[in-house]
Amino acid sequence: MKNLLKNSKAYYEDNDYYEIFSIAEDSECKVANYIKELVNSKIVVDAGCGTGKFLPIIEQYANQYIGIDLSNNQLKKAQEKSLKSNSLFINSTLDNIDLKSNSVDIIISTWVLGTITDLNERLSCLNELKRILKSNGQIILVENDLNSEFEIIRNRDKDTRTIDYNNWLIDNGFKVDKKIDTFFNFNSAEEAIKCFDVIYGSNIAQKINSNKIEHKIIIFKFIK
Repeated sequence: MKNLLKNSKAYYEDNDYYEIFSIAEDSECKVANYIKELVNSKIVVDAGCGTGKFLPIIEQYANQYIGIDLSNNQLKKAQEKSLKSNSLFINSTLDNIDLKSNSVDIIISTWVLGTITDLNERLSCLNELKRILKSNGQIILVENDLNSEFEIIRNRDKDTRTIDYNNWLIDNGFKVDKKIDTFFNFNSAEEAIKCFDVIYGSNIAQKINSNKIEHKIIIFKFIK
């Protein structure tokens, strides 16, 4: 499996659960508060925007919002949240984006590049993001940090996938900008179990016994 989202039935057909998942994630809105400080009066690409979790906060402050996602169903849900006529939505992978070089001020990407497990494909996507970025522009990647309940539930404490990916980002020019301690807050434990069952499978879902799941986030920054 080279790209976890390309091969995920849940991402395309059961995307209502991705919407529930994204609403529950970072229930204290710490990531959204971080983002709003960066995007004021900017042209902003939301790379792998999904159902548009951060669209409302970006549209509120940015000059233009551009959402990109490989799932048309996810993109439609994002479009339904849009309130600005100049927002743009592109159904595309991240390795061939229909935008001009040096055309955007900031790129926000949340938990996306790490789903691309083929290193050549991942590097191609990163290089494409760098291509569309203006000089002195920023790429902000919101990713998972180590040693959280979320990592343990997904069995990431048993291997080096998270640290390997985070080190790959540092090797490719990113620096750690911020660390955030937050949590998922589902409406019920049953809702949490169902979401994790659809997205990660029953073996992962059966480890959940609460509507709240502790989550450690690490934010990486690249400046062109």
